[in-house]
Amino acid sequence: MSCKVRFAPSPTGFMHIGNARIAVINYLFCRKDTRPPPKPPQSDLLLGDTEHRSGVYLGVHEHSSTGSTKEETDSGRLGRGSKDGKFLLRIDDTDKLRSEKRYEDSILNDLEWLGISYDEFFRQSEKIDRYRDVMEQLIKDEFLYKCFETPEELEFKRRSAISKGMAPVYDRASLNLTSTEKEVLERNGTPHYWRFRLPDGIVSWNDMILGEISYDLSSISDPVIVKTDGTFLYTFSSVVDDFDSGITHIIRGQDHVTNTAAQIAMFDAISRGEFKIDFAHISLFINKDGSQFSKRLGSMNLGDIRQNGIDPMAISDLLATLGTSLDTIPFFRIDELIDYFDITKFSSNSPKFDIEDISKINKKIIKNKTYEEVQENLGDKFTMSNEEFLIIRDNVDTYSDFVEWQKILRSGFAAEISLSPQEKDILKVFAEVADKTNALDIVADRTKLSGKNLYLPIRLALTGRKTGPHIQQLMDLLGKEEVARRITRPNYPS
Repeated sequence: MSCKVRFAPSPTGFMHIGNARIAVINYLFCRKDTRPPPKPPQSDLLLGDTEHRSGVYLGVHEHSSTGSTKEETDSGRLGRGSKDGKFLLRIDDTDKLRSEKRYEDSILNDLEWLGISYDEFFRQSEKIDRYRDVMEQLIKDEFLYKCFETPEELEFKRRSAISKGMAPVYDRASLNLTSTEKEVLERNGTPHYWRFRLPDGIVSWNDMILGEISYDLSSISDPVIVKTDGTFLYTFSSVVDDFDSGITHIIRGQDHVTNTAAQIAMFDAISRGEFKIDFAHISLFINKDGSQFSKRLGSMNLGDIRQNGIDPMAISDLLATLGTSLDTIPFFRIDELIDYFDITKFSSNSPKFDIEDISKINKKIIKNKTYEEVQENLGDKFTMSNEEFLIIRDNVDTYSDFVEWQKILRSGFAAEISLSPQEKDILKVFAEVADKTNALDIVADRTKLSGKNLYLPIRLALTGRKTGPHIQQLMDLLGKEEVARRITRPNYPS
């Protein structure tokens, strides 16, 4: 059985490195054809009695906590992608106030840039009628109930529970209202929202990364699924979509583990126990100093990273292996990375993310790019000749560096450079013999200098940089006239 995964970003902001990681991992997993061996089935999804709190039957059937039947597990579905796996892109745009078309367009562009193709696509805003239908059925089955508390009342309850050393679990006050009390509230126009009633008992699943996980559902608040304005929340709409789309594996961050416990109960209610799914929760990033990672620190959205001249494979190479026991290797094509990727190698520990690691990988990738590939990436901004490209390539870290070197070769540099009296003397000697084929040898002989002491002032005068191609190669590219002009630039500060 082939797998089907989904990536479900919200168009409420630009795609950041954390989103990209989930997209890359899902894509590689479903496209992979090297499959790890199946895990044996563990314990069942335990909901205690098969009775809902209201006495409605949940329809829990025998199955492994992985969500696989015995036959499926024996055939190795668990923890496996497949080359004919499906990747669904779902835009979670139910937040009408914050969702914007420009963010959706940006997400689509970023995925295309990363080389991630999708097999199916839809927006949650296109499925509102379907959510209403499922909601109505769950109301009939007594899985949903109206609530009338204001945000202020809920916050007071939360603080009160915490002050008493108790978990801030919703107390089901609205569920215990009498019919008369509800009628009065509704007659007075009191806004209401809807919660899903979680069953009694323990819910368990065998996570592909975290292993066996169990939650006592009494420790979780009944999740809100519809707000007072009628907006469907992620916890509910996502379950409906995953069920309708036939998703086989949900791969997402560890911050969703509690959601998973509640959503398993929702899957069971909607499908009457017939729909099973596998879960993998990826550990979250921390900063290189061990502090909590925040996408707001620095420039972490993909658009900015792309503008800084990073190759998309540098991002995918790191994100596919960060937090695993695999070495991060600079692959140049996504197909090569698919074969290397292995979801079973992920650790439950939080990996340290350092944007400089992307730069290091990028440097290795860039040095292996052809002239045509750089031209394709930079478009009209790239005007180097092939000769210039071959000389400059080993001295760039990003695509943007090619553009910077073009400016240096074409029109020089604007930055002031500071030279010592001795370095100025070197340039005077060099200016006298710059038109000679063996100019560097002559300067070395006259000054009795070599290495950095000799070449650094000349390099600074020619490029404004302390590092770069061999001096003779630079001189050949610039030509004798331009070399002489730059060497004799007036007013080098001391």
